[in-house]
Amino acid sequence: MYEVLAKYYDLFSEKETWIDFAVRAVKGKYRGADVGCGSGNVALKLSEEHDVVAIDPSPQMLAVASQKFIGAGKRIPTVLQKAEGLKLNFKADFITAMCDVVNYIKTPEKFFAAAYDNLAAGGMLVFDISSETKFKTVIGNNVFTDTREGITYIWENFPGNDHVDMTVTFFIPNGDGTYSKAVDVQRQYIHTAAKITADLVRCGFKVKARDKKDRIYFIAEKEA
Repeated sequence: MYEVLAKYYDLFSEKETWIDFAVRAVKGKYRGADVGCGSGNVALKLSEEHDVVAIDPSPQMLAVASQKFIGAGKRIPTVLQKAEGLKLNFKADFITAMCDVVNYIKTPEKFFAAAYDNLAAGGMLVFDISSETKFKTVIGNNVFTDTREGITYIWENFPGNDHVDMTVTFFIPNGDGTYSKAVDVQRQYIHTAAKITADLVRCGFKVKARDKKDRIYFIAEKEA
């Protein structure tokens, strides 16, 4: 997963509200971690006002993020780690996991429990999910395609009972009129807001959620 997409993630990603949401949610907090940091956009923005560590299970994504941090003149530590196995060497004031990180996890409660253990008293977990509505009515069994800077992708979706399998095929120009083909395969799980909330409560969190139809934002607080 992300072996190919890491190279072109920013090229085909739209500017979304999840970065602004994360920044607003953790304002006033000091030190934290951005879990599932991807290409590093959220961590980079958070680093303007916070001490932050960038964490991701993909070496390719961490390599892209590290280069981005260096280019911006930022010293942001990167850690290769799965969300479900999160283990920090400090107690965090906040943990963010933006842009569908939780949808990539089959059993989110494992991540929530790990996040709770790594948060300081009064700390918060901030994340979003793509909603059940989005998976069933927008992504569904659909195919999407786009071309940017000469690179074309075809994104095919294959829905299951509790997940959607995604195959993203890239056609990359070689500069001599020919193209190379590269394929990235991913799976995202469908989680309802009710199930996510129940999982968070079982882990000890006090939960706030904001439903925006296609994307649901969560702020979960650890009791002070």
